[in-house]
Amino acid sequence: MKKYLVGLSGAVALCVALVNPQPANAADFQVALKRLAVTQCSMTGSLLNIDPVTGNVSIDLSADIACYPTVVNAIANNASISITGPTTVGGGQTGSGTVNLQLNTGLSGPTSGVTCTADGVIANSVTVSGSGSGSWGTGSPVLCTNCGPTATASVSVQNPSTTVTGSITFKAKCNYQDQGNANLQIVRTNIISTPAVQVLPGQAPPPPDYCESVAELATPNGLTDAMRQSSGTVTGGTTPGTNIDFLNYTSVFGVRPNVYPPGTIDTAGYGFPGTNPTNVQFGLKRNFYISWKFRTPTASSYSEQGGAFQFIPGPAFTLASIAPCPGQFSTDANYPMVGFCQISGKGSDLPWKITTGTTTACKLEPGKTYYLNVIQATGVGTLTTPTCPSTLCSPKVNLIGTFPN
Repeated sequence: MKKYLVGLSGAVALCVALVNPQPANAADFQVALKRLAVTQCSMTGSLLNIDPVTGNVSIDLSADIACYPTVVNAIANNASISITGPTTVGGGQTGSGTVNLQLNTGLSGPTSGVTCTADGVIANSVTVSGSGSGSWGTGSPVLCTNCGPTATASVSVQNPSTTVTGSITFKAKCNYQDQGNANLQIVRTNIISTPAVQVLPGQAPPPPDYCESVAELATPNGLTDAMRQSSGTVTGGTTPGTNIDFLNYTSVFGVRPNVYPPGTIDTAGYGFPGTNPTNVQFGLKRNFYISWKFRTPTASSYSEQGGAFQFIPGPAFTLASIAPCPGQFSTDANYPMVGFCQISGKGSDLPWKITTGTTTACKLEPGKTYYLNVIQATGVGTLTTPTCPSTLCSPKVNLIGTFPN
């Protein structure tokens, strides 16, 4: 009986001791949570409380709970993304640049079960070149498998604006597959790069030096694309026949070789000044204009070379020009023409010179695109009033000049 009473009084004393606060300097104690005799989690407590009414037990912890595997704790506490290169990129013509990243996992060495992947971006006026949904960089969004202390990546970014500086940060996440429990997987998200990378805007593209349509002119003077003659008959020269292409210069005047240096990648449109040895007579429809497109030679042998087109219009008053747009017979607010590049009358020469300097002829800059335009009308204000007396006139043009081979 005494033993019972002593035990009871001891139990009461224990309850009182647990309910009342412990002194601040009370010794910490270790608590182990076990399931089926296997420790699942350990922690350090400073006070054990038992509610006298409900019997619920609570423990005041003196340190963070340590229930996660060591691997998870390392990633959770230390994972980060750093910028290993410039933190300001972009600018130039396209506003594009490369960001070099390093994922720091917090792990001491390669660790089985850890996979880290890209997890999107936080971007303002910036796009990631070639990335898929939820990823960044090129190729797979996986940054590392069985990850070690670090993983690196290079990401192409672009700022489509021409005025506003953008910014971008990169996000990653790491998965840990518990090696002893296939059903247990832990994910650490919200790993964010610092600092944010500034992406400078690109430069506005330079205006094109030529156009494809008379409608692109500020003042097309009543001409339309439908009035551009696309084919017709040719008599004389190197390519006589019917249904000859009237859109490209070389279809009528021939292709002169060696007009650009060997190895030139983009060779489309070259062949000017052509190989025409004599007069070319072409069928020009009433109410139509012709625009032959060509590119000026870039070979050094053509530098400062010149020639002329001699027009023999027949009974109709004819206008001709070398201009940056089809159907352009005078300078325009959108596409200015240099002087000496247009003629009018019943018989005139249109001289030209390939140069980067000054000239009193029509200046043609190497590699640029132009059109040789012809219409039978009396002037800019009357381009839609034809001077050809019939449905078809046949003016002639002769290419004058001696050119290098």
